[in-house]
Amino acid sequence: MEVMSRIYDKRINSTNLYVTTTFKEYLSIAGQLIKNNELQRKRVKTSKTVYSLLKTDLINGCVMPPIVLAIINNDEISNKNTDKEIFEYIKKNSKNVLILDGLQRTYTLIDAGNEISDEKREEFLNYEMRLEIYIDINKFGVLYRMLTLNTGQTPMSPRHQLEMLYSGMLDTEVEGIKLVREVEGKATPDDNEFIFKNVIEGFNSYMNRNELPMDREDILENIRILENMANENIKEDLFKEFLEIYVKLFKALRKVSGDYIVKKEDLEEYEIISAPFGNKVSKIFSTSQAMTGFGAAFGIMKDKGIFKKEKNDFVFLKGIIDNIDRTNSGNEWLMIFLKKMDIIKNNSKKIGNGQRMFFHYFYRELLNPESDSFLRLNAAVENGYKKYDSQVN
Repeated sequence: MEVMSRIYDKRINSTNLYVTTTFKEYLSIAGQLIKNNELQRKRVKTSKTVYSLLKTDLINGCVMPPIVLAIINNDEISNKNTDKEIFEYIKKNSKNVLILDGLQRTYTLIDAGNEISDEKREEFLNYEMRLEIYIDINKFGVLYRMLTLNTGQTPMSPRHQLEMLYSGMLDTEVEGIKLVREVEGKATPDDNEFIFKNVIEGFNSYMNRNELPMDREDILENIRILENMANENIKEDLFKEFLEIYVKLFKALRKVSGDYIVKKEDLEEYEIISAPFGNKVSKIFSTSQAMTGFGAAFGIMKDKGIFKKEKNDFVFLKGIIDNIDRTNSGNEWLMIFLKKMDIIKNNSKKIGNGQRMFFHYFYRELLNPESDSFLRLNAAVENGYKKYDSQVN
């Protein structure tokens, strides 16, 4: 490997190395690169696609566009390391190297190497290729570059890319909350467990400023998220900040409710005719609907300049959450909330989308300092539902 140039990417605070290497050197790590993350998107079937033609061209010595890599999750490599040290690290620690652009080309190159005849093998392995390698890059920067490199193609959805980047947080704790896989019966909110996928969907809604599920192949989704990312602080671990603030809200609502468990007579009193959305706050606010609604609401309030007097929107919200009104009469707010969810369930064509939208407006009423419902749970439920109803009816 030979470094042809070094350029500092000011947008994502990372150094980009432009490298010339050989098929042999890249293939020595390529097998590990495609195994690095079980959430990596699947390969495209090569029959009747451009990749079958590319394989033939590679065998005949074509020059590919550079494959883009990033060294992640380590404190050992920085811009201060020599080229030799960086290359040695990559060879010995390829498990810490992520393909940002060129996964399908990597698969195709591996196929070509497996199919090359013995008489052509040495020539094939000595063919040259180019790499771009980002060092000193955080996960937010990785996501930003993955989206910019793949916009215009048929990439993984941003939600899937987020899931892949932050999969290392599975079975770890943030503010006492453990992130677990989506296995039925495994996540227990009462024991401070969240389903990892739900949190990812909530963060994706924050990035997209929309609580509704996006079309996997909607290129405009990438563009919208990139526009929003351009206003974020690239130095911060935004996902961790998002999770921390949601955990704080989750715990505050549990405390306000006293972990009250809804009883049969409560359902009868409020004329809730179908199974309730949840029988306690921990169940209700650990769902995808609750987290996506929060993500969209917070993102939109931020864009509207609601917190413009504050230097950090996350710090501001953390500071006000503890002041959520505790003078509510019992858990009336909770029962009214479940009543509204019951109405949505029995009247919406797309129940999940309706629930997400109601959560969205509930949070915007509760957490907006300019709202008449600010920090008042009963009022936030009532006024949030009015806003929801005005949008759908």
